[in-house]
Amino acid sequence: MTITRTCLASLLLASLLLVAPARAQDNLELGKMWTFDHIPLDYFEHEHGFRPTQEWLDAVRLSALRFGGGCSASFVSPKGLIMTNHHCARGDIEKACPPGEDWIRDGYVARKMADEVKLEGLAVKQLVASRDVTAEMNAGIEDGDDDAVVVAKRRDNERKIIADAQAATPGNEAQVTPLYQGGIYMLYQYRVFTDLRLVASPHLQTAHFGGDPDNFTYPRWGIDYTFVRAYENDQPFDSSKHYFKFKSEGAQEHESIFIPGNPGSTNRLMTLAELEYTRDVYAPIIREHIEMLLAYLEARIEADPSTKQALLPQVLRFENGRKAWAGYHGALLDDDFMAQKAAAEEAFRARVLENDELAARYGSAWEQIADICSQMAGEMAANRVHRDLENPLLARAAALITLKDPEAPARAKEAAKRLVGEGDLEGLGAPEMLRATMWLEHARRWAEDGNAFVAALSPELPAVEAVTKLWETSALKTGAGLAEMLAADPDQVLASTDPALVAARALLEGQRAHMSLLQKLQVRLEAQKTRIGEALFAVYGTSVSPDATGTLRLSDGKVEGYPMNGTLAPWKTTFYSLYGRCAEFGNTYPFDLPAPWLKKRALIDMEKPVDFCSTNDIIGGNSGSVVINKDLEAVGLVFDGNIEMLGNNYMYRDDIPRSVSVHVGAILEALEKIYEVPRVVDELLGR
Repeated sequence: MTITRTCLASLLLASLLLVAPARAQDNLELGKMWTFDHIPLDYFEHEHGFRPTQEWLDAVRLSALRFGGGCSASFVSPKGLIMTNHHCARGDIEKACPPGEDWIRDGYVARKMADEVKLEGLAVKQLVASRDVTAEMNAGIEDGDDDAVVVAKRRDNERKIIADAQAATPGNEAQVTPLYQGGIYMLYQYRVFTDLRLVASPHLQTAHFGGDPDNFTYPRWGIDYTFVRAYENDQPFDSSKHYFKFKSEGAQEHESIFIPGNPGSTNRLMTLAELEYTRDVYAPIIREHIEMLLAYLEARIEADPSTKQALLPQVLRFENGRKAWAGYHGALLDDDFMAQKAAAEEAFRARVLENDELAARYGSAWEQIADICSQMAGEMAANRVHRDLENPLLARAAALITLKDPEAPARAKEAAKRLVGEGDLEGLGAPEMLRATMWLEHARRWAEDGNAFVAALSPELPAVEAVTKLWETSALKTGAGLAEMLAADPDQVLASTDPALVAARALLEGQRAHMSLLQKLQVRLEAQKTRIGEALFAVYGTSVSPDATGTLRLSDGKVEGYPMNGTLAPWKTTFYSLYGRCAEFGNTYPFDLPAPWLKKRALIDMEKPVDFCSTNDIIGGNSGSVVINKDLEAVGLVFDGNIEMLGNNYMYRDDIPRSVSVHVGAILEALEKIYEVPRVVDELLGR
């Protein structure tokens, strides 16, 4: 008989009765990023001696926020004051900074409310409602549907769910999010704030003390905060019902603490085959890509120092990405780590296979994913090869071919009109030559034998000579050469022996072939991952935490130090060690302190904590998350984790991995004694 996915929900519930129940504390390798709809109350009481009420959970949810394009934040006063990280707001601050000033380097303080500066384009979102829409997402899906049909039907269902939600609650933003890789689907609705104004931000070196060397390490001394304010109808938003008041004493050792935030993504349900594909192909490609981008940006700054202020946020972002991917990749290169993942997968599969109903429905998913990953390994590498190699000449040639192709879609032709440009192309300066050379070397490393695109770019020559030869021998670099080809018949363009056009034809053919197959493989993979998620949900239900999805979660943990390098990492750092580290490095970058911090040193309480570490489960996207205690008081601000924490992307551990947060005592010390904004301090403390 035909079984719809709606009926499947009933089957899964029946299956759950056949599987031994699991407790939250039995499966913590899957993490502690709890959704607000399924908080494991018994676990919280067992672990923290605290059983959250629905009133407590609602207060946390409505006080926590999603900040901008990928960070977290929270209301911290009754007057719409919002706290997040400096590194989350840098791009917005840079855009608001007037010519001749540098608010990133020097910080900004609004002495009075009238000085609070509008941050154009910034949005902050508050989760106001959520609902399980699994049955609606699976409506119309039948057992015999192939993977592509299932994915298409779900996308149609998603559009309808969102349209209906927005019609019912105009002004709110709706989002459907799969949890447990599609084991269940949730509809989240957000109130959106778009009038945000800068209140106070520190010097870059205050927030970014230690720079790239200290990034993803602990002990740390970054005081990485920024305050903005939400306005409504040109008045500060009334957040008096839901906000976190500062506790001046801040976090304490061994204390239970909670982090509401929006972790971006984790991959704890990845199969062993997926992890091996990521280890051997995807991660190395991404790491090379980041290194090339950084080298290019640094070359641009060296060639023109006046670009440093504008490019610095990008440099810092890619430096962060470089170290993050080193940590992710490092975990996958660890044999012990992979052995633990293999054992966890074997145990999960055994739970599925011991139940005939689940075995019949999901037992083959792991083999299917292994087959897909085997094919994706070659296709991903080939797809990376077929780029324009950041070469404006190849980009022009590819655009010209698209314009002359009678079968190219209208949208592609419109884009090609912009890319083909006009007149002579500027010569390649040192940064542009470096970029084109690095990308060609990257393509050569990952190309399969006999690749037509790479073969068209003088493979017998060193990359720099090959790029130079292409530039010197193609007529397309001139306006006259371009005009001649624009006037030519399509057949002439497609048959031209101009070296840029020869390479671009191979580029486009490779793009079409490999991208098409890669997209089909991604559809198959998405469907099989959903099967894994459904199996997990059938076995464990909501007793386990779903992977991060960029949506609001609550992570529990404790303030704890840990063993490090044969000694102990303290639970906190202090101003004593901040100034000591500055002195040990001779106040040189990136361990230098801004002039006001040196001048006012005598005012600082040296025993006050600066940063602290905890066992909370976080990942990228948690930046800017408030740290609270069970009394709904703000005691810290998440801004990083140690390098060992990055492996938690694939499997949560709390022996050495740690979250790293700014202690509220450091924020108050900075606001009161360095930046001298008592109005903000009083607002935070409710005075």
